Amino acid sequence: MKTEEEVRKEIDGLHKDYYHVLYEGGLATVDINAPRALMQLDVITRLKTLHWFLGEKYTHKYKEGVNQ
Repeated sequence: MKTEEEVRKEIDGLHKDYYHVLYEGGLATVDINAPRALMQLDVITRLKTLHWFLGEKYTHKYKEGVNQ
C-alpha cells in the first residue's frame, strides 16, 4: 500500500470483513470470549494504524476497558 486510494480500499475491506466483530454485539473480554476479543483488538489496531498513516484519528464505538 503506497497511495491513499490503496489505504482507503484496505480500510473499507477491513470494515466489510470484520463487520460482525465491529458492529454486531458488544465489546468482548478475554475472560468471557477470548477469540472475539482478540479479533476486535486486531482489527481496531489495524484501523487505527491505517488512519494514522493518512493523518486521521480513528475512533470506534467501544470505550476502552469497559464491558458493554
